[in-house]
Amino acid sequence: MENKIVINRTTPKSHNKYVAEYLKQNPTAKKAGDGLDVSAVTTKNGIPGYAQLPPDKNRSRDRNPHRGINFISSEDLRKGMK
Repeated sequence: MENKIVINRTTPKSHNKYVAEYLKQNPTAKKAGDGLDVSAVTTKNGIPGYAQLPPDKNRSRDRNPHRGINFISSEDLRKGMK
């Protein structure tokens, strides 16, 4: 997992499954006191995935780039769901 520059994207219908798998692959994301949301994002290179963002950036619905923490691609999350 690494930090990446990401852009918010529309949340997929299976968002809850992806978040559950994200939390399995990144258990540190469960920390209640960090104040970060698990967010559906796309990297600058166009790779869809999930990363942690502050709530104001996650819910802003903007198309501006933000620093996403602990990015995991959707492809890696799908592999973990199988």
